[in-house]
Amino acid sequence: MLTNKHQGFTLIEIIISLVVISVALGTIITTTANSIKHGAHIKEKTIALWVAQNAIAETSIENKWPSSGVDSDEATMAGKRWFIQSNIVQTPDKNIRRMDVSVYSDERNENKVVSLTTYIIKPQDFVTQ
Repeated sequence: MLTNKHQGFTLIEIIISLVVISVALGTIITTTANSIKHGAHIKEKTIALWVAQNAIAETSIENKWPSSGVDSDEATMAGKRWFIQSNIVQTPDKNIRRMDVSVYSDERNENKVVSLTTYIIKPQDFVTQ
């Protein structure tokens, strides 16, 4: 009596399984690469936000009434140079000014990373009724 014992996998089954594994691994690698890229972007935005917050804090603790206009500055944080542009604008209330701070990653101010706006209240020594 002849018996046909089926042992192992055929070549077609092995090729199909390798294709499935290749597609799955490709998807996993792409997803991991995107996660790393987005993580670096979030890190850059977070550090730039800290730079902007520091610029606002420095202006606040000076206890001076800043004049309207644009000012440029630089800061180093997390081992990187950041370029700061502050724009102080008069508001309808003469005792309040708006401060717009933009942080750039390049010296030509072409790559804005973050913008932050705050309002500065005139210090008591300078308040006019």
